[in-house]
Amino acid sequence: MHPKRLFLVSTIMLAAWVNAQEDDRVPLTVDSAQGPVMVLPSLETASPGSMVVGDIRIEISVEDGFRVLRAHQDGDVRTVYEPVDGPARRYAYDPAERRFDQVTSTLRVRLADDERLDGVVASSGALRGKNYPALGWALLHLPEQVNPANVARTLAENPIVLSTEVVLKEPLRVPQ
Repeated sequence: MHPKRLFLVSTIMLAAWVNAQEDDRVPLTVDSAQGPVMVLPSLETASPGSMVVGDIRIEISVEDGFRVLRAHQDGDVRTVYEPVDGPARRYAYDPAERRFDQVTSTLRVRLADDERLDGVVASSGALRGKNYPALGWALLHLPEQVNPANVARTLAENPIVLSTEVVLKEPLRVPQ
C-alpha cells in the first residue's frame, strides 16, 4: 500500500477508535435485527451509578463480586449479573422486549454499492468485512474494545451506508 494511503487509513482507524472510547460513557440507541436497542457502556469501564434514558433508568453497580446491570421500566426490573473476575461484556437493553442481550463486536451494514466495502471497513476502524450480496448486507468485525453502537452511528452519516445494525448474542431460549 502506498505510504500516504497507509497513513490516511491509519489516521481514520485511530479517529474511529478514539471516538468509540470517548462515547462509551452513555447509552446509545441504535438499530438491531429486533428493533431499536440501547447499547450500554462496557461494564469494565462504566462507573457505578444511574443513567436515565426516556422513561428507563439503568443502574450499574458492583455487588458481592459481580458487575450488576439493572433496568427499571414501568415498575419492572430486569437484572444482569456477571463475575468481576471474568471478561467484561457489553450489553444492550431492548425496551420493547424488556430484556438484556449481549452485544457482539459485529455490525450488519447495508451498502448502496457492495464494491465499496473496503472503504467502509477502513473508515469504520473494522478489522475486516465480508459481503453477503445474496442476503443484501455485509458484516464488519470490530476490535473488542470498540463500541459497536458508536461505529454504527458514525457509519449512518456515510452516504454509501444505507443502514447499520448491531448484532446481539441472544441467550438460548428453550420452548416450554
